[in-house]
Amino acid sequence: MPSLPAKDPKIDRPILCFGTGRGGTTVFLRVLSEHPDLAWFSNYTHRFHHKLFFPLAFMSRMKDLPGIGEGMPYDWKIRPKPREANKLYRAMTGGAFTQPKPLGAKDANDKQKAIWRNAIKSHLRWHGKPRFVNKHTGFPRCEFFLEILPDARFIHVKRDGRAVANSLLNVPWWDGTIENSWWWGDMDPEFLREFNDSGQQPVVLGGIVWKTLMRHNENELTTVDPGQKFEVNYTDFVADPLGMMERVREYCELPKSDTFDRRIKKIRIHNADDKWKRDLDEDQKRLLMKTIGPDLEHFGFQR
Repeated sequence: MPSLPAKDPKIDRPILCFGTGRGGTTVFLRVLSEHPDLAWFSNYTHRFHHKLFFPLAFMSRMKDLPGIGEGMPYDWKIRPKPREANKLYRAMTGGAFTQPKPLGAKDANDKQKAIWRNAIKSHLRWHGKPRFVNKHTGFPRCEFFLEILPDARFIHVKRDGRAVANSLLNVPWWDGTIENSWWWGDMDPEFLREFNDSGQQPVVLGGIVWKTLMRHNENELTTVDPGQKFEVNYTDFVADPLGMMERVREYCELPKSDTFDRRIKKIRIHNADDKWKRDLDEDQKRLLMKTIGPDLEHFGFQR
């Protein structure tokens, strides 16, 4: 098991994954985090999110125990695993990071820089790893993070908008109404007309959520240096996780690892990319295509 690094470890090319939500970022992070060089915010530091509990990141070392780590079921409650640590983000930043609005470089003030860099350094130290990976969903935060972590490596995970809209329809916390399910500021007037003209169909709102965030992601990625951004199509990822992770590993400049490859091969990834074809009726499909058809084509998805 690796020893603790220096108390003030260097933050080296942190890997920041993002996407729309219901877009595959969770399973993508789950696979990428299996690389033995990576530290991450964990289920432990998400739940016990005060900085006094950051040493709980040490629990992640269970994964590296010979004969034990790789044998732990992923769903086992005590198994350390990466996650989108919204409770931690909220506690660290006083809600600044999790507020439903875009953040730019100006929002990354000295206090925010210190908070994020200290949290990442603490996790690197207690994990005993040289590199850090994280993910968030919703509005992109590229300009914000570049101000804090100028050598960051961004990975945009994108998924077919029909699959995303269908997934939203099947989670209990999203009811498809503007009052309870629209968290993205003032809606584009054209999009609002589309939603109202559909009879306020939830599937249409799901499509509007997807194309709104995809457009935000595209716009913000134009400000990122080409060498610091990489795009993953979820369909390609679930079809060939090992092949996609080899490309991601090379982009992130992570060392080749037999352990990483072995762990990936053991992960069973359920491909639900075509589930929308079975779940949505013909009227829902028609309405959804009417609102996101041009964006599907624009973002490289087959219509």
